[in-house]
Amino acid sequence: MNGQIPPGKWFVSRELRPEAPVRLICFPYAGGATAVYTRWPAALGPGVEVAALALPGRERRLGEPAAVEVERIGEAVAATADRPYALFGHSMGALLAFEVVRWLRRAGARLPVHLFVSGCPRPDHRRGEDIFDGLSALPDGEMLARLVRGGGLPAFVLDEPELLELVLPVCRADFGWLDAYDCGDEPPVPMPITAFVGTEDASARPEDTAGWAAHTTGPFTQHAVPGGHFFLDDNLDAISRAIRAGLGSPEA
Repeated sequence: MNGQIPPGKWFVSRELRPEAPVRLICFPYAGGATAVYTRWPAALGPGVEVAALALPGRERRLGEPAAVEVERIGEAVAATADRPYALFGHSMGALLAFEVVRWLRRAGARLPVHLFVSGCPRPDHRRGEDIFDGLSALPDGEMLARLVRGGGLPAFVLDEPELLELVLPVCRADFGWLDAYDCGDEPPVPMPITAFVGTEDASARPEDTAGWAAHTTGPFTQHAVPGGHFFLDDNLDAISRAIRAGLGSPEA
C-alpha cells in the first residue's frame, strides 16, 4: 500500500501520511475506542502518522462480539509494519500494547521502535487494590456505578438504556481481560519505554509506574503530568512533545 495502513477493520487513521517516517499505533483504555485519539494527528504533526486500534464491539465494529485477543491484534499490527512504528496505550491499552510487543517477539515479527505506556502501573503490579480491579466479577449495576465513581464512564450513560446496551458488552470484555491478566515471566522487551503518569492518579502512582523500567533493556523515561487517571486530553500538548522527542520527530 506504499506507506499506508492496508484497508481493514483493525485501525482508524484519520490522516494518512505516507511520507511520515514513523507510525504511532494507539491502544484505547478499557471501554474506550478510536475516538479517544481524534486530536492526536494534529498534535503530533506531519512527521507521525497516527493509527488508532479499533477493537471489536465498538464504533465501526459494533456488529462483532466484543473481545480482546492479543494474537489477533498482534497479527494486525505485524501486517501494517511497512515502516518504523511505535505503540502507545493508556491504562488497559498500555498492558495490551506491552503484550502485543511480547507476542510480536515470539512470532519473529518486526518490533516497534518505542513503547509508550500511560496511566498504568508496571505489568507485574499486584492487582486487586484499585477501583477498576475486579469489575468483571460484579453485577452490571455495581460495575457501572464503580466505573462512574472512577471517572471511566459519564454518569448520564446510566440513564440511557440504548447506550448501556452498547457499553456493557465492551466493558465486560475489557475488564474480563484485565482481571485475568497475568504478566508471566518473559525477558524484558528490547525497545525504549516511556511512561506517563498523572500526579493525582490513584490507579497508577508514580512509584508503581516507575516499575516499567525493569521490563525494558533499553532506556526508560517517566513523565508526570497534572491530573487524575484520565489525563490525556488536558495534557495532549505535553504528551505529544514527549512522544515526538522519543521518536526523534521534529516539532509540529
